[in-house]
Amino acid sequence: MRPSRVVYDPPPEGSKKGVNMEDVKAKAEQMLRKMKQKRSDVPKFLEFMAEELPEIFVRHQQDKQFAMHFGELPEKCKVLICLAISAALNQQDMVRSYMIAGKDHGATDEEMLQAILLARFVKASTVLKDGTEAMMKLRKR
Repeated sequence: MRPSRVVYDPPPEGSKKGVNMEDVKAKAEQMLRKMKQKRSDVPKFLEFMAEELPEIFVRHQQDKQFAMHFGELPEKCKVLICLAISAALNQQDMVRSYMIAGKDHGATDEEMLQAILLARFVKASTVLKDGTEAMMKLRKR
């Protein structure tokens, strides 16, 4: 069972007084190496961020760790939720990335398609709701 609380590191403060940027860069490199060991594919934008924007990369990874490890919901389920959200937002690169992450977490093709089907339903429901409400407003005129 996972702990319900995780330690959340404060964000790096960039080039502000007292922060060693070499330490931030080293932490970004370490996080990227760990990610490459854990995942079968790492999105290119994350590799770019780790090298060119290490402060943002470190914070982004800390936020990810917090979101993925907080609470009792299994990590595979959280990855499927991320897949569904990415699909609903029409983010093809992120859909691909979360499909790879899903496979890395043991999700089946059927489970990933179920997540996408749910995203489709929710997105279609919002379109239906907006259209119906617009029709209702027109009828009140």
